[in-house]
Amino acid sequence: MKRSVVLMLFVFSVCYGDIQWLDLNKGFGKASKEGKLVMIYVYSPKCHYCKEMEAKTFKDKKVQQTINRYFVPIKVRKCSEDGMFVREEYGYLGTPTFHFVKQSGEKIKSLFGAWPKEDFLKILKYFYSGVYRKKSMTDYFMEEQ
Repeated sequence: MKRSVVLMLFVFSVCYGDIQWLDLNKGFGKASKEGKLVMIYVYSPKCHYCKEMEAKTFKDKKVQQTINRYFVPIKVRKCSEDGMFVREEYGYLGTPTFHFVKQSGEKIKSLFGAWPKEDFLKILKYFYSGVYRKKSMTDYFMEEQ
């Protein structure tokens, strides 16, 4: 009985809970196994816009479900060792920065800034649907309106 309750809580948290952030090594390992795109979120604890994303956009259930379903989310602090590696490998635009990366490590696109949940969901769809392979983000957003 106790095992069933623990299992149900785990399944609930994965499917409906917060974003399942991973570190760099675990994230790329999981992406390779699952064939998913990687979304790297570079943040700073003192960044106002990072706090906005975390308090509003990342708290939205649809955003959480979309990220957990289609991406391997990696969260790195900008001044950490992983943050410095990400800066060297993919660049740095300020915080928050989002790097969308193939499981091979090849960068697709980097984005800077914070967005309301509706806009962020469109950004996520641009990547997980594979539209990024066929058209620019500008063209995609011009058509979506």
